Formats: sequence, C-alpha cells, structure tokens
Amino acid sequence: MNSSATDYLKTALTLAEIRKGFCAPNPCVGAILVKNDQIIAKGFHQASGFPHAEVDAINKVDASLVQDATLYVTLQPCCHTAKKTPPCTELIIKSGILKVVYGFRDPNPAVNGCADKILQDAGIECIHHPLALIDNFYMSYAFWWKHKRPFTTAKLAMSLDGKIAGENGKRVQLTGDIAQQFTHQQRKHTDAILTTAKTVSLDNPFLNCRINGNTYKKPLYILDNHLSTSISANIFNSAESITIFHNISVNKKEQNRFRKYDIRFFPVKSNTNDLDLLEILKKIGQDGIMDLWIEAGGKNFQSFVQNNLLQHAFIYLAPIWLGGNTQSAFTSPEPLKGALLTDSIILGKDICFEFKWREH
Repeated sequence: MNSSATDYLKTALTLAEIRKGFCAPNPCVGAILVKNDQIIAKGFHQASGFPHAEVDAINKVDASLVQDATLYVTLQPCCHTAKKTPPCTELIIKSGILKVVYGFRDPNPAVNGCADKILQDAGIECIHHPLALIDNFYMSYAFWWKHKRPFTTAKLAMSLDGKIAGENGKRVQLTGDIAQQFTHQQRKHTDAILTTAKTVSLDNPFLNCRINGNTYKKPLYILDNHLSTSISANIFNSAESITIFHNISVNKKEQNRFRKYDIRFFPVKSNTNDLDLLEILKKIGQDGIMDLWIEAGGKNFQSFVQNNLLQHAFIYLAPIWLGGNTQSAFTSPEPLKGALLTDSIILGKDICFEFKWREH
C-alpha cells in the first residue's frame, strides 16, 4: 500500500525533532525524498551554518535518482540567500525534483510570499499540506516571528502543601529520578535557559542537560538585579554561554568581578524593583532564541504570569509534605491566572501538570 503525504510528512517530522534545541536561530527542519513510492533519502538541519534539510537529503543520494522525485519537507523551502546558506529552491530546481510537499508555511516574509511561485514557475508542483503535529512543532517559530521574542516555558516543582524550598530558601530535593530526567529532556529540546541570581545562589545548579551519560550545554540567561551572582557558581563551567541582565543603575565596575569569564552584560530598566521582563525577552529574541526554558523560583514564575509573558508551564507535584516555616511556591492569589490545564503526566512517584496560556 502506498504511503500518503501525511505519512511522509510525519516521517520528515521525526527527522526535524532530532536537532530540536540546537538549530537556533534557524528552525529545525526534516526532509525526505520519495521516488516510486520508496524513500530514497532522508535529511535534517544539524545547526546554523550547516546545510538545510532539503540540501542534506538531496546530497545523500545519486543525482540521477533525485530526478523526478518528490520532496517532502516539514517547512516551506527557503528562497532567499541567508548569511551562511544559499536558497534551497535553487538546488531543488537544479536537481530535477518533480514535486514539493511541505507541512508548514514559513512565517518569514522573505520566504512565504515567493517560495511557492519560484518553484511553480520552474515547473515544479508545490503543495502546502498542513498537519496539526507540524503546526504544533513550529509554534515557537511562528511566535518568534510574530513577537520577536521567545516562546517561554517555565518549570516549577512543589510539595503537596505548595512549598518549593526549606527554611530561608534552603534547597530541598522534591522530585524523583524520572521527573528529573523529564526536566533534562525538556532542557535539551529548548534553545536556551533562563534563571535568576537567587536560584543560582540557593541551589548552585548546573542547568545543563544530562541524559544517558551525555552532557549538553545550553546558552544561559541570568536575571541578576544587583550583579550578586557568585563567580564560583557551577553554571560558569556548565553553560555554553552566559548573559547577565542587571539593573541599569548598577555601576559597570561591578562587572569586573566576572572578567575571567566571557560574559555578556545588559543593563535593564527596573519595574517596581524587578527588571523589565519584556525588555529582557526582546533582547533574548534578538539572539534568535525561539524556545526559552525558565527555571527559577515562585516569585519569578508569578512575575512572568502577571506580565502575560508565559506561554507554557510544567508544575511538578511531589508526594512530600514540608510544613513548618518552609518557602511557599506562590504568594499571588492567582498564580496561574488565565492558564489552561492541558495534560497531567505520571513521572514515577510525581505528577506533572502541564499548563498553557492563550496568546496575548
């Protein structure tokens, strides 16, 4: 039985997922070449500066086989010359491909208004075949193009009595190994991580991805109002890069403490004693970060919610009762204002509740 366009695009999506979290500022893309109802080549985008998925697939097979083949690709092929790569439409035309089927229309105005026409003018049938799975995969990419800031996902773990830490914010291990591995998977598939100087001080986390014996570093952004982050913190050795946002009133001489590290600093205006989160997200968006994973405390979580700047959250509930003078997760009467509960996930002894916010 012949496979359908939907089946082929789902296969291409599994390829795009391979490098999710490692392609920014480019989107992740998967592509397959099909001829005589057989997949003859598979390709995916490795990272910025590497060949695009279409090029990767075409280059993996003899040129004679590509002639009259059909290309299935998760994202509309690019038709413009980027900083590091030529347009994919150019190679598609040269290779003799007969038909192109793609799953998601590129929100980049340099692509969506002309790619189909360029291919059709060259005699290549070009079809947009939308799929909900692929639409969801490119949600953050579309969000970035619309708002020029990243799609944000926050993680927070709490006890049964709504506590996130011990007395004076002392770190308490709440969740088990399965939940922690889930967190590491989420970190792996994000473009960057954001935390606070307070979290770094209290928990001294690594904030990298540790999966099956492999370690993956991620770009890290730190909200540090008064530049108080300890220079002996683990993150200075575990992050791919570090950017610190601090209050605009802080003396720049304070940056000298960090001179042995290659760190970027951005002074930011404060808003009622907190840094302006929208300004920060726009700066992060300028780095091409589309998916941002946030790991900080309840106060930070609430700030993002109150400013309508959170799109997605995972809240872990551990079967532990901390009691006493321990630290509560939330102080706001509506810490999840506007959130929709979309899923609950059993992670060993813990439960993870997934929330989403409608776009503002």
